[in-house]
Amino acid sequence: MLGGSRLWRQPDFLKLWTGQTISVVGSQVTVLALPTIAILLLHATAAQVGLLASLQRLAFPVLALFAGVWIDRVRRRPLMIAADALRAVALLSIPLVAVVGTLTLLQLYAVAAILGIGTVLFDIAYLAYVPTLARRADLLEANTKLEVSHSGSYLFGPALAGGLIQLVGAAQAMLADAFSFLVSVATIAWIRQPEPSPRGDGHPRLSVLADIRDGIRLVFGNPILRNMALMLTVGAVGFHLAEPAFYLFAYRNLGLSPGALGLVFAAGGVGAVIGAFIVGTVVRRLGLGATLAITIAGVGAGFLLWPLALVGPPLATLVGAEFLVGVSDSIYNVSQVSLRQSVTPDHLQGRMTATLRTMFWGAWPLANLAGGILAGAVGAPITIVIGGLIGMASALIVVFGPLGRLREQPGVAGQPGIEPR
Repeated sequence: MLGGSRLWRQPDFLKLWTGQTISVVGSQVTVLALPTIAILLLHATAAQVGLLASLQRLAFPVLALFAGVWIDRVRRRPLMIAADALRAVALLSIPLVAVVGTLTLLQLYAVAAILGIGTVLFDIAYLAYVPTLARRADLLEANTKLEVSHSGSYLFGPALAGGLIQLVGAAQAMLADAFSFLVSVATIAWIRQPEPSPRGDGHPRLSVLADIRDGIRLVFGNPILRNMALMLTVGAVGFHLAEPAFYLFAYRNLGLSPGALGLVFAAGGVGAVIGAFIVGTVVRRLGLGATLAITIAGVGAGFLLWPLALVGPPLATLVGAEFLVGVSDSIYNVSQVSLRQSVTPDHLQGRMTATLRTMFWGAWPLANLAGGILAGAVGAPITIVIGGLIGMASALIVVFGPLGRLREQPGVAGQPGIEPR
């Protein structure tokens, strides 16, 4: 699926892909470095680690619906450039302040919140922009290519992050992510394909609230998107409940170094790259609905393996767990993103993404905060198990809903891929 396609002859898509490949690798530095600074340098409590994680996603329930309307009313490319520039500036503040020895948790909280705002704007615009550069028939392949880059970031990014943190310190390592955002700015600015004028398809411009209602009506009026919203939200609650506990478990229960933890997450990257390469084959053989259910369960199973590191060889156990998570999550992400893009009209792409992300990313910060508090009360291992079990339960939502009947991607006009039970 990565070779011999029209997309290789589409230079503007290749520019976007190249920039995002570099950016997502750089972002893996922040994924590891930010909690590492909090836990090892600033001695944050479990609840404080949970709050730090939650602030990175707080902007979605607050801003996403309004951002989705705005993004459907403006050209998306300039907004993506501005969002990445904002994130670069926020990240640069950490090493600059660390040099003079005045870095505090309060600044980490502020940077996390700013990163969240930039992520809201960029991600909604980005997912709405991809169909501008790729035909609807090429969306699965386009998202596969982008997921290969995202998955590859887990392969190289964590190892790079762990090495940089041990070489120059966690705060100075953040320079790598700031630089990667600037590269993304440059490559997006380099795109030459004209972006269609917003509302160029004859749809009248409504009030902001009316536009928000259109997005909500689309998601809850379409049985596939409605089922997907519930699946994504339950999965987010479980999997992100466990997220703060991973770092606490690795550093405080197992005594791992940042370099060792980076290698663990890199194993997830190996699995994610493999998953991105085989997603087309898996969907063709199993069907889209079965693929979603099995891969969600696979992510949860990987989470349940983490606490076994207390009784088995720690590194080997965590490497195996993360490999399973990586394969499953990669296949799952390509499948669900391509599906929701394929059933949504172009002029509603931003609002569809915003509505869904308000739900499942809205659950994310609350789950992070609850996970930090829970880890402080019952311990990181139990928190990881609880999160994994809740996340696995979202597979049942697929099995017993319209998603479970899907064999292939339907189109906007109908759902020809649904087969009766």
